[in-house]
Amino acid sequence: MADAPPPPAMPFENAISTGHNHRVAVTAQQLNAIKPGAQGEQTALGLIVGVMMSLAEVFGFQHQSVQNQAEHIAALWRSKMGAAPSRAAALSVLHNDLLFSYKHWLGAVQNAFPPAQAPVVGIDAVAQQLDEVCLYLCIWGEAGNVRFMPELLLFVFEAARQYYLEARRSPIAIDPYTSVRGDDEGRDGAEGPNPGDFLVFIIRPIYNKIFGETFTWNSNTHKPVFKFPGAAPKHVLNYDDINEIFWDTRLMKKALLVGDKPGQPLLEAVGASDRPQLFPWLCEVRWNLVTSRNAKMYWETHSWFPLFASFGRVYVLHFIAFAACLAYRGHLAWAFVGLPAPACSVVIELAAYLLCKQHTYAEFFWTTSSTLVMVGLPVATFVQAARETDFFEASKVDHLDPLMLAHYIASGLSALFFLVSTISPQTGFRPMIRRSVLHLISSFLFWAGVFAIKCSMSIFVLLPATTRATDGVPEVKFAGPTWQIVNHVVLWMPVGLSFITETAFYQTLLIGTIGPVLAAFRFGFRTLCGAYRRGKGMDRIPRNLITTLVKPDAGDEEIRSGFGHIWHEIIEDLCLADLLKGKNRAKLDTPESLPGAGVTARLPSLFDPAVKRKPLPKIRSDEARRRLVMLARAWKQNPPAARDVRSCPSLTVMIPHYAEDNLITMHQLFHQKIELEKGATVLMAYLVDYFGDEFINFATRLHSSNEPVCDEQVQFELRRWASLRMQTLWRTVEGMAKGHRAMDVLLQLQVPYLTDRARDSICRDKFQCLVAMQLYGELKLGSPELEAAEEMLQRVPSSTAIAFLVNDQDRKEHMEAENIKQTKRFYSCVVDSSCAFENGRRVPKYVVELPGFPVLGNGKSDNQNHAIIFSRGELIQAIDANQESYLESAILLPSVLAEFAPYKGQQGGRSRPGIVGFREHIFSAVGALGSLAAEGEFVFGTVTQRMLTQVLACRMHYGHPDIMDKLQMLTQGGISKATRGLNLSEDIFAGMDLTLRGGEIKYTEYHHVGKGRDMGFMSILSFFGKLAAGTAEQSITRQSFRLGRGLSVPRLLGYYYSHVGYYFNQILMAKTVWWFVFAMTFFGLSDATGVGAEQDSSFRDGASKMYSGYFGPVFFLFVLATMWPLIFEFLVEDGIVKALRTVVLDLLALSPMFYTFQGKIIAHYMKVEIVYGGAEYIPTGRGLATVRQSFRSLFASFANTNMFDGFELLSFILASYLVGSSSVDVGYPYWFCIGTVVSSWLVAPFLYNPYMFSLRAVYTDALEFGRWLVGGIAKEGTPANKITQWSWLEWTTSLQTPRQRASRHWLYLPSWRLLTAVLSECLTATVVTSDAYEAELSTTADQVRHQVLPLLPPIFAGLALGLVAIFHGVVSCCLKERVHPTFLLVVCAVFVAFASMAEVYAMVRWPVWDTDYGFHTGVLIVFNKYCVLRWELDWADWLMPKYTECFVGTHGIIATGITWWVVGWRWWRDALLGCGLTCAIAGVALVLRIPGVAHVHHLFLFRNRAKITTRAPGKNADEAQELPRFLRELAQDKDLTVFEKAAVARLQDVVENSMSIG
Repeated sequence: MADAPPPPAMPFENAISTGHNHRVAVTAQQLNAIKPGAQGEQTALGLIVGVMMSLAEVFGFQHQSVQNQAEHIAALWRSKMGAAPSRAAALSVLHNDLLFSYKHWLGAVQNAFPPAQAPVVGIDAVAQQLDEVCLYLCIWGEAGNVRFMPELLLFVFEAARQYYLEARRSPIAIDPYTSVRGDDEGRDGAEGPNPGDFLVFIIRPIYNKIFGETFTWNSNTHKPVFKFPGAAPKHVLNYDDINEIFWDTRLMKKALLVGDKPGQPLLEAVGASDRPQLFPWLCEVRWNLVTSRNAKMYWETHSWFPLFASFGRVYVLHFIAFAACLAYRGHLAWAFVGLPAPACSVVIELAAYLLCKQHTYAEFFWTTSSTLVMVGLPVATFVQAARETDFFEASKVDHLDPLMLAHYIASGLSALFFLVSTISPQTGFRPMIRRSVLHLISSFLFWAGVFAIKCSMSIFVLLPATTRATDGVPEVKFAGPTWQIVNHVVLWMPVGLSFITETAFYQTLLIGTIGPVLAAFRFGFRTLCGAYRRGKGMDRIPRNLITTLVKPDAGDEEIRSGFGHIWHEIIEDLCLADLLKGKNRAKLDTPESLPGAGVTARLPSLFDPAVKRKPLPKIRSDEARRRLVMLARAWKQNPPAARDVRSCPSLTVMIPHYAEDNLITMHQLFHQKIELEKGATVLMAYLVDYFGDEFINFATRLHSSNEPVCDEQVQFELRRWASLRMQTLWRTVEGMAKGHRAMDVLLQLQVPYLTDRARDSICRDKFQCLVAMQLYGELKLGSPELEAAEEMLQRVPSSTAIAFLVNDQDRKEHMEAENIKQTKRFYSCVVDSSCAFENGRRVPKYVVELPGFPVLGNGKSDNQNHAIIFSRGELIQAIDANQESYLESAILLPSVLAEFAPYKGQQGGRSRPGIVGFREHIFSAVGALGSLAAEGEFVFGTVTQRMLTQVLACRMHYGHPDIMDKLQMLTQGGISKATRGLNLSEDIFAGMDLTLRGGEIKYTEYHHVGKGRDMGFMSILSFFGKLAAGTAEQSITRQSFRLGRGLSVPRLLGYYYSHVGYYFNQILMAKTVWWFVFAMTFFGLSDATGVGAEQDSSFRDGASKMYSGYFGPVFFLFVLATMWPLIFEFLVEDGIVKALRTVVLDLLALSPMFYTFQGKIIAHYMKVEIVYGGAEYIPTGRGLATVRQSFRSLFASFANTNMFDGFELLSFILASYLVGSSSVDVGYPYWFCIGTVVSSWLVAPFLYNPYMFSLRAVYTDALEFGRWLVGGIAKEGTPANKITQWSWLEWTTSLQTPRQRASRHWLYLPSWRLLTAVLSECLTATVVTSDAYEAELSTTADQVRHQVLPLLPPIFAGLALGLVAIFHGVVSCCLKERVHPTFLLVVCAVFVAFASMAEVYAMVRWPVWDTDYGFHTGVLIVFNKYCVLRWELDWADWLMPKYTECFVGTHGIIATGITWWVVGWRWWRDALLGCGLTCAIAGVALVLRIPGVAHVHHLFLFRNRAKITTRAPGKNADEAQELPRFLRELAQDKDLTVFEKAAVARLQDVVENSMSIG
């Protein structure tokens, strides 16, 4: 490898003159003869440019796109040369990696192309490889959104490749687009296509098809408009649908049509014409004839069917296990264990057939027949065995009987068939999942352990209670055995749900046990005592670091000198970050002589093995200590030996950015208010208060500068200091750019003779930081955002570039635009620090026109896609704009890149891993909630991913900080997917597609980056809501379906419970809790009203004891599962003290309550998205968690997700108590668990809301909530995000909207609300038809009132409001105007209240109020009416028009009356709930007014007391004056040195002078 740097990018026209004539091919000998050095690189670039110009002339590529890709190919080629023996070998590796998928795809669809022509004489294989690499990347570079369809690009590439071979035979250029443009339109009268014709005639028609499926263009606003109010219907084609047309020749013949409608198949037209080349025909394809009928092979359906179809084997396995446990306990005969597999599999396979089309009749016949056989055998043998044994009477069952043995064998074969086999079409191109025997064994052993523990707990601990409860089921005679069925349904429903739910808890417990043990073996068990935190093991770092990264055979002197140099740079970086100052630096012992020039270098005492005591010195900065500890821990994990920097593969760090803060402005520092306990302060004062020690270090560093520092420079440093402590783009770019600096430091040791310029050039070639700043082109001149971006380009390393979008830019080149269906043209551009200025802006280095509006998805994936063409690395790391890196971690980048070393001796398959993941450090752990969120991320980023990779083999890609093989990614559609809504969690699909295509995903822990997370209650839960909605959408995709059908059972279980299953389990947990409380209430009412009394058996007693013994352990498992992995991982990494301290703090923060609320949030969003769809990206915010949310805001955010269910459970518990709960002792564990759940769902938002319990704020909240409850219709023009804030009526209408998107077929399917209504009706019917109840009903009127009316749905309020609706219609017609909506709302509420009370009064038997048939029966009747009412309200949401429309008189009388009835009921529920919570909050606020208690809530949330005390709001509007006062006090701190006091005083003067600027 040459020591000289690569040449800078040269002008395209100049490069042509140094290249070869494209008619003359190069050979391997010519390539290998190119000498190393700048001149050789220039020659190689000339070869590339020559080929690119030839391609541009043949196909009409854009010139700047071709220039960009020429530079890209040259960079990739140089990167591959680091590990290749020659240039030709490097090109061969590049060709193989780039076109690996192409070879397999072409073998599957070869018959789609005309017979290959005879090869061009004289073309060397190396020249052909160069041609193909250049051609593919030219196509890819101009494809825009079509890049998301990799096989479509391969189809175009193969057609273009064949055409190019033919074109090389011709002495003149031929225009392939003549058929659509006309013979007389050439390039300015010359032959051949125009520049940009490829985009116009090949790419844009495909893009127009994708755009037209989901968008229309508004010519008035010049913006695209999404066609659908929510989720796109399942018949809409997406990227995957069109891409998979090119997986199968038969689909191509059906979907690709040319000519007039109905069209002729493209492939037939090519074969029958006198133009045998396929490429010229591509521009004639009628993409508008591609429809769901001829192209769609998978239906993304919002329902539960995709879960059953994809993960049915998981549910079958649970049903078998549950049946086996019941059989073991004697609840079932063993013969029943064989039925779950065939019974469930019928539904599962039916769902699969409905979602995925089979490609051939043979496949359909085979799968159908085999399914029927495997279902029929166990069922037939079961039926026959049941007949011969009187339905398995114990005395007649002989397990050795041939018939029974046949049944057992048939059941085993059936279960094995359904658990192992899958339905997967095998025709056409089918990527295959990578198989590993080691992973299969490890995952099998893990899940065998999980199910062994699960079944043992169920058999010996949980299920015995059900035996006692089942024996107490009363045999009440009501319509035959109906009552027995009802009781068993209510009894076993929560038990069955909890059995399925428990699996995730046992999995988490086992992960939390095995994962830390694996880490302990790697780190050493002395970490249990916090050895690394005390500095133990530091002496091993120097030798390991130098021999791994610098020189494998380094001697002691080289180790001392080399490590001293690196250690000096690390300490310098900590000082520049203001984490260390003079005293701490001296403690770390970094002599200025290091690296000793002319002086014998020595190691710092911390690393010197000769020094016996080597404790890590006391450092005031916890962050500095953490970083040093992470450095020590990294080298304990044996990072792979790395090649020198010049031989490493190149890396691009891509940072997508939309509107996040970049560099904090002076105005933000001094005028952005931060709420505190008794008022407000400004951002700068808050940061100085929170980061006090670091601010003193900052002031000292500036004051000790040898060069004079002007006020403007101090202001910039102040802004930078603040930005590095917030979640800003500046923090991310400056941190990630340390990779450039780290490579430079290593080069100084590896190749000491290189000049600074040469090292910088090599680092630029190996490392690139690409900021995809989507809105950069729209920033106004002089804006703070544009100035911050310019500061970033000037101050960070030169390897940083900014990619952005512009529209309607004047171009010098003539571009055809006939088929543009939009009134704007869009371009992707890039600038870097080398770009010149023009009119105050940098002139883009490259400008590439796009086929149209590029953001068709949720934003981030489209931003990455447009920018990726400007990336230069062969590896790519997608980093969010709230992350950072550290120099000591970046030093390990060569080892990180070595993880992508090619597999040794592998024949076929991928040549190296596709994704390598790393851990993250959450730096936003501020306060109780920030710590809880950070701990959750810590567990997921360490122990969970360690287990997912090493044991379960099911890790995917989670966005960041994974590094990906870009060449593998771009041949599978990019680093993310971009179908709007469907790919809401866009990152994970890179891992799913890679797994489906046979790639490998690794995970290591020696490298890490920082990550900012949400810190407030609203933002944290919004983040989890977004994850849940994204996972729900993910679960209905074809990728999820294929993984669910293709993975082995052990890997499938790991994938399911680590992804979709985790979120679905939250739904099951919420339903389990609800059913436990419902069942307790049901049996309580049953017992209280005398049902079964004649058998002298209190069934409620047995059921209550069962639930208290069952629900308590289940909830305990839930709480333990949330904390167990965290405890053990902290125990291993930081020692016992840190683990115990974390547990205590989490319990003081009421973490079980927070996790319970979080689980319900996840359940809600998961369920809503699966059933209704329509998810949108939720911006969660990255600010400080000090903003107080109003009561109305919290109520509107969480009432529908949590509070309503909490209120419902509280009502059930109250009903159970009213009918005599004191007669049964369910135990304190049950009440504690239920109380935790109910209180969490009701009050957690207010408990975790900063400054919630201020009396003045509570009063203001109550007034605001009251006005909101009686508000009317929002005014026209109200922004969409403000409508729900207008009134309760608008808010409740917004809750109805997603339900209306659901299919009406759901109305006819059973639901859990319908089931509860049926159960309560059965219980009520049992009571009101009993002999004792009927004895005193002497008249028909009494029978109607007390027997018929209780069984009817609530009708009084509906009838009353129907009459009101008629009266309203008459009055409105007479007066010619509508009644005000607020008045109508009040009328609805009043009528609902009085009519409902009248209905209850009519049904209750007041003369016998004090008997079982009086008060208790009245409670039962109200309970029954409520259960029926809830089911009816759900129906009304589906069937009725929008509620607000019925309050302005736009619908008929029936719809209006029903709507008013629904709204009246919902208003009373919300009013009662809101008023009750407001009173409770006011009571707490009064308690907190007691002296000594006032700061409890602040301590609870923030774990500290603020040093800054501000004035109360309203007394002084200029809170910014608080900062100078605080600095004056800080300058007088007695703990500061004289120098530090002077530094703070100087900075105080600058701040006071800057106040007016801010």
